[in-house]
Amino acid sequence: MQYQITIQEAIFTLSNLNKQIDTFNRRLYTNFFGPIRVDGVKIGQATKAEANAADLMAYQNLVTDASTLRQAIAQVNQENTIDDLTVTYQLEWLRHSRKLLANLEQLLNQQETRVENGVGVVEYGAYNEPLVQETVAQLSKQANALSSKIDLFNAQTTLTVDLIQDL
Repeated sequence: MQYQITIQEAIFTLSNLNKQIDTFNRRLYTNFFGPIRVDGVKIGQATKAEANAADLMAYQNLVTDASTLRQAIAQVNQENTIDDLTVTYQLEWLRHSRKLLANLEQLLNQQETRVENGVGVVEYGAYNEPLVQETVAQLSKQANALSSKIDLFNAQTTLTVDLIQDL
């Protein structure tokens, strides 16, 4: 079935599909493995076998829809720009910037003092705390501004996608 949805809706749907896929994988052993013989005598498990076939088909449909959504989102992100750079570029920049921010903030919060044998009281902290603080402030401002632009883009941009399951 063909749908025209916003990128925001596509991301939400993809997240839900991935949760369903993860749930299937966690239950795989329980649903597909169990007693098949007792004292050498085969136990009839026709209903389980039929359910397994249906479950595998449903799983394949989930994976197909998730892959279709991921590809459609990637294509739209590659074809569109924010501030003259592709959305794909901006997302990658934002991911790395957020990681750097988390690490820099951890450095600022990780002040400690230790007594070390033969040395005395040693204080540990960022070597250039003013630079780190300034970088955190600037990078936070840039990342938040870009996040807002991406959120707006995701809410306003639509894509057309063919999915097996109903939304």
